Amino acid sequence: MSNLHRDKTLALAAVFQAAGLVNSLARKGRCDETAEQFLIRTSLVLDSDDVSTIYQGPEPLKPGINWLQACLTDNAQGVESPSDIVRLVLAILQAEKHFRQHGEAQHILRGHLDRMAANPPEDSELTEQLAKAYVESLGILRFRVQIHGDARHLQSAGTPERIRAILLSGIRAAWLWQRLGGRRWHLLITRGQILEEISAINKSV
Repeated sequence: MSNLHRDKTLALAAVFQAAGLVNSLARKGRCDETAEQFLIRTSLVLDSDDVSTIYQGPEPLKPGINWLQACLTDNAQGVESPSDIVRLVLAILQAEKHFRQHGEAQHILRGHLDRMAANPPEDSELTEQLAKAYVESLGILRFRVQIHGDARHLQSAGTPERIRAILLSGIRAAWLWQRLGGRRWHLLITRGQILEEISAINKSV
């Protein structure tokens, strides 16, 4: 496979990682915090479509790669709620499409990210600031990503902010995937090609 296929697969895996982490938070109240912290920081990598610069190789995206592989195969054993993850992925892709067509939302988000890039927040503040950026930019769109889960977890302190920060990173990944030529119909028509690339990626790490 070409480097483009690999890059598209990794960008798509980042979308699935965002969806999987959000699903875990919403349904279980917890998720892989290492994968979460890595992913949300990618929202601060501006003005680059270089997958290796943004994601630093496939290893940090291993959870997303696994979710992507499981959701594209008939055997999703070991993956909880694969249909919910796919629903979230499709919603993130739809939100990115609306965002891409909304100049004001882009301007607002860019302002937030520029300020954070110029003065990087501490880890304890990053999630809160990214969540605020999500609300003030993506929140003005007519389309909203709907989150389903356990109300006890969804309403617990800090969880809504974590979900919004992760969703922002998912939309950033969806933006990248689209710029690399990714399209929603590829999830069906090129499923075999994606799975082949995943196999090659797994052998390389």
